[in-house]
Amino acid sequence: MRSWLAILLIAACGDDGGNTPSDGPSPDMAVLTDAPLDADPSHPPTLMDTGLCLNAACTQINPDAKPFTPQYALWSDGSTKKRWIYLPPGTKIDTTDMNFWKFPVGTKVWKEFTRDGVRVETRLMMKLMADDTVPGAWFFASYQWNAAQDATTEATPNAVMNVNGTQHDIPSRSQCRRCHENTPGRVLGFQAMSLDIPGGGATGELDLGDLVSANLMTTNPAAPGMAGAPYFPLPNPNNAVENAAFGYLHANCGGCHNPMSSVFSTTALDLRLDTTKLGSVSVVPAHATTVNVNGTVGGLLGPIVKPGDPANSVMITRMNLAVGTVGRMPEIGTEIVDPAGQTALTAWINQLP
Repeated sequence: MRSWLAILLIAACGDDGGNTPSDGPSPDMAVLTDAPLDADPSHPPTLMDTGLCLNAACTQINPDAKPFTPQYALWSDGSTKKRWIYLPPGTKIDTTDMNFWKFPVGTKVWKEFTRDGVRVETRLMMKLMADDTVPGAWFFASYQWNAAQDATTEATPNAVMNVNGTQHDIPSRSQCRRCHENTPGRVLGFQAMSLDIPGGGATGELDLGDLVSANLMTTNPAAPGMAGAPYFPLPNPNNAVENAAFGYLHANCGGCHNPMSSVFSTTALDLRLDTTKLGSVSVVPAHATTVNVNGTVGGLLGPIVKPGDPANSVMITRMNLAVGTVGRMPEIGTEIVDPAGQTALTAWINQLP
């Protein structure tokens, strides 16, 4: 167990009672050198005010913000990313449903984007109310880095195109909600399947085993049979092609395509890895709801995944549609087809009998 796990974190953030785009920064917000993690949640004007950083350039990270890297990466047009999470002291993540975690009030999650070597944006999610389904329960903000890379300003609620001379676009607050509010708990990359990293995460970064050791979950998964083994092993642990495809779909498509999503009633696709459906490949949702299951593209009916024939699989066709074309997937958040993702899915489809 790491030494920081025994340290009591400082108090949770409060509730400003509303987070409409017209809300301005709190006049009482203190800009402190050590930016406490219980800073006023009413639109912190800079990234430092959110509590992530100890200085404006964010070259020094608050030790109470813990880094993590999900094993399944979301494609962001080639951007590299860093992530941190803060859990208020004395709280636990409600893991009653191991697939969809509920986070305590006061949770903060940050994600930093660097595009073409230029730091462009850092996003914040901050939980203000216990019920995730209440409008305003989560506050979303994006902070744009200046050209000198030593200060930030809040960019939301509006989108910002081509930040700092790159092709990176900062999403609007409504776009943030569009992705995150299709999953219970709202946080996409910090959950069981993404943190269940064989052998554990990188040194100093949180993984599922760390959360178990720190007693930060209300329900712990069953201990793996061998040290370093995952808590939730995939059906064919040695099939790298298959597992890469399932992981890609989980991270890049499962946020919207899951049984709890608002789109599931019209598009019964489930592309999220499910901790309860790993006994065989046939029950893995990404296999069961796509292979030889019909879908549509451009009004034409065809198999979502046609074994041995990626060119005639709706999944691949939709990935290759031009940006802005109806039916293109992912629908938002990316302008460039992920070459590694397409290679992974094509290899999987080719090996299907």
